[in-house]
Amino acid sequence: MIRKLTTTTSVIALAAALLPLSFAQGAEEEALVLEEITVTAQKRAESLQDIPIAITAIGGDQLREDDISNLQDIGNRTPGLAFAAFSVGQPEIAIRGIGTKEDGASASDSTVVSVDDVYIAARTAQVFDIFDLERVEVLRGPQGTLYGKNTIGGAINFVTSKPTEETELRIRQTVGNYGRFDTGAMLSGQIAENLFGKFSFSRRSHDGYLTNVLQGSEHFGEQWGESNTFAYRATLRWLPTEKLEVMLTADGADDNMGASNREPFGSAGPLHDCGCASDPIAVNEALGGAGDPHTTLSDTEGFTERDVEGYNMKVTWDGDSVTFMSISAYRESTFDWLEDSEGLPPSSAFVPLNVSPANFLAPASSGFAFDVNDAAIETTEQITQEFRLLSNSGEKFNWVAGLFYSHEEVDRTESFFFPSIGLEINGEQFPSAMASIQTNESNSYAAYADASYDVSEQLTVRGGIRYSYEEKEMTAAADVTSGIGLLLQDFDKVAASEDWDNVSWRLVADWKFDDNSLAYASVATGFKAGGFTGSASTAERATTPFDNETATNYEIGIKTQLWDNRLRLNLAGFYTDYKDLQVTRFFQPQGGTFGEFITENAGSAEIKGIELEFTALLTEGLEMGGSYSYLDAEYTEFDGTPDVSGGGDFSGNRLRQAPEHMLSLYGKYTHQLEDGSELSAKLSYRYQSLSFYDPNNNPITIIPAYDIFDARLGWTSADNHWNVAAWVKNLTDEDYVTHIFSQRGSRIAFATYGDPRTYGLTITYNY
Repeated sequence: MIRKLTTTTSVIALAAALLPLSFAQGAEEEALVLEEITVTAQKRAESLQDIPIAITAIGGDQLREDDISNLQDIGNRTPGLAFAAFSVGQPEIAIRGIGTKEDGASASDSTVVSVDDVYIAARTAQVFDIFDLERVEVLRGPQGTLYGKNTIGGAINFVTSKPTEETELRIRQTVGNYGRFDTGAMLSGQIAENLFGKFSFSRRSHDGYLTNVLQGSEHFGEQWGESNTFAYRATLRWLPTEKLEVMLTADGADDNMGASNREPFGSAGPLHDCGCASDPIAVNEALGGAGDPHTTLSDTEGFTERDVEGYNMKVTWDGDSVTFMSISAYRESTFDWLEDSEGLPPSSAFVPLNVSPANFLAPASSGFAFDVNDAAIETTEQITQEFRLLSNSGEKFNWVAGLFYSHEEVDRTESFFFPSIGLEINGEQFPSAMASIQTNESNSYAAYADASYDVSEQLTVRGGIRYSYEEKEMTAAADVTSGIGLLLQDFDKVAASEDWDNVSWRLVADWKFDDNSLAYASVATGFKAGGFTGSASTAERATTPFDNETATNYEIGIKTQLWDNRLRLNLAGFYTDYKDLQVTRFFQPQGGTFGEFITENAGSAEIKGIELEFTALLTEGLEMGGSYSYLDAEYTEFDGTPDVSGGGDFSGNRLRQAPEHMLSLYGKYTHQLEDGSELSAKLSYRYQSLSFYDPNNNPITIIPAYDIFDARLGWTSADNHWNVAAWVKNLTDEDYVTHIFSQRGSRIAFATYGDPRTYGLTITYNY
């Protein structure tokens, strides 16, 4: 930890030392100006620097330059956003320490993710390798009065480019190590009079990063973790009159990915520190898997298959004084997933719980006694409709009002198989196998309004309100098909329903010191509906809802452009008071066998933090930028369900997935050659301090701090048609953890690691 903090401090000190020097060197350079960034975070096109919201905007050029293709890459460049994933289809997004771990059919997200104003309900369907992105906007903190759906943690908006009147063509081809071969293309232009179209696709593939090292296995020596993904988007833009625009879009994705690896990360007594078959660290060492997270000892080859498709229609009518929008969308998805949850082979010494548990103490070389395979099949359907009315900009008083409706259906079956634990009857062994069968139907309704008034040329006051109503109807059943129910007890289908409503609001005052400086202060509230625990162990738990959560966020900020518009510096400080925060735990109750899932409400939590973003044009060819966030997030009142440790009071503990420090820096140098072409070199760095992943702050469920470097060297032709770039990601080949989870009352833990060093060459043609 000391090494990590020293590294970060050194980088900050170096940046601080270089900035004044660079300013002095650039004094005699010809005028340089940062490009204006336009966003639609407040439902109308505005300059990033003119809106009183903490927001990160990543433009299309940067998205392509840094090969940003997923939520992990977005998180790496956003202060206060920590991204993790239990699996490819189960992302866990936390903004300012607020996220959702619950992955059951009745879960709600803390962060709203949308593409072109269409809310994506299912986390298993959040596919974003979109080749025609114009920008990504990340809004931090509650955004209740500008969005129809719950946005208690923040919002991530993916904005694609519109079909163009002039013909545009872009083709990308990438090759790299691990057999990487990516192809993408976009074609946009006029089809007929007043009709324009665009089609884009992205195909990515690479071989696996994992090597199976399980001696004697049929899989020994195989490469696992390969990926083959395909995403497309087709859009028609029709302009029947000068005031009316109709956009029709169809998109889809087909993903096929190989096995992931869960690396044994920690074990503690009793029973799991014995150096025997119930000790995952000992098993990993005994079988030769320790020391390299990119190897696996699993005898089960997992996979992920995902299909997503969506259709939407956006109608915009521009009147003289108001603009009306209608956004209608339908989406559906299927998700099929299997993994070995510990990355170890099952113990050959079967443990019959009805005879004797002594085989838990078998030699570590026999395999892992508590090995479990986890599988899930989920299908989703979603219908959303939003009507929005906006005043046309230009007057002192501006407003937006809207109505929102969504209908979601989820069918999910999650299965668990314990090959080394079960029952023995008449000398025959019955390994434990069970399944949780869940359905959920949700209906959400909201009405919202937000307005601003220019009191003077400097002072603007804003306010907004939203009423939300959400109802959920669920069914659940548990089927123990073999052995004993280690996670679930047999129960027939049960049903339950619940509803929640809320009024959220915000008040903001912002002051413009001059054309390039804005200060603001705001108070905003947020709401997330309750739900039902997924993969619940009993019928009673399955039908007992957890409550909704609410938040009040106090924030001050300043947005400035200094040094003749060559330095952009945005700073925000905030304090958030949370009530009834939803917390998901996998814990072992007293007298329990393996563990159980539960989602319950913490009484309260407090979050304080500071976020900084900057971009500087130091000289004509030298650019530097980055972000930093400090986060202090803790449960102030949380009496959770006691587990085998004897207590459940987590008051004073740090929130899950809330690193104290996050830092991102980049430097880019561009040099123009005599023929008019350009060479560019870019070095990027990011740092994340340690973060906890269990509310008890157990030391074996800590993600350690890490540093990551990326590098890129590019050439652009004089006519801007061609770009060739060589790149390296994870330059130092750092072994870093991206997700961790615990079992058996936080006595054993397993981690997922980030990608190893990858490198390649990308050629792009633009017309």
